[in-house]
Amino acid sequence: MASGTPADDISLPPYILGLHAQVGRGTARLRSRTLAAHRALHVRIQAESVRVVTQYTVRGEPAPAALARFGRMVGEWRSAASVCRQQAQQLADEANQLIACYWDGAWARTRRDGHVDEPRPTGWLPGRITLDRTWAHLDDGLLSDRWYAPERAGRDAGPSAVAQALHILDHQAVHGGGATSGVRTG
Repeated sequence: MASGTPADDISLPPYILGLHAQVGRGTARLRSRTLAAHRALHVRIQAESVRVVTQYTVRGEPAPAALARFGRMVGEWRSAASVCRQQAQQLADEANQLIACYWDGAWARTRRDGHVDEPRPTGWLPGRITLDRTWAHLDDGLLSDRWYAPERAGRDAGPSAVAQALHILDHQAVHGGGATSGVRTG
């Protein structure tokens, strides 16, 4: 869903509010499609994360093959989630272009009617649409229901097996010189 949605702001025109609703529905559909299309991958990641956590945390024995399998699956997920995020950003960008055109037209009409003399301020865009914070954390799609139900995030008693396995994967990548995913584990 997009943030910046003016839920209680009735001062914005219905057209702008409609664009917000349209982007919210579109981004929700993108998430649903991505999750449905990669359900089998998600299940495999869940299972492999338990193996990784068991080996590294419970038994204290590194299992590079299990971690490599897990890393390959997570890479596949991150790629799919990144494409989904780009598509969501495109929806927001297209709507923001329409919002800018709307305000340009409204400002031009106001100028024509003699209410203002100067052109529309360039940084001024009431009702601008931005993606909410859940889109910045692609791995959250793997963490129970945090990606598709962000209001339920943080209710878990502790980090899930996937969160722990992602931490192990990222920790191993840091020691090996790789980049981290930026997933939150707490």
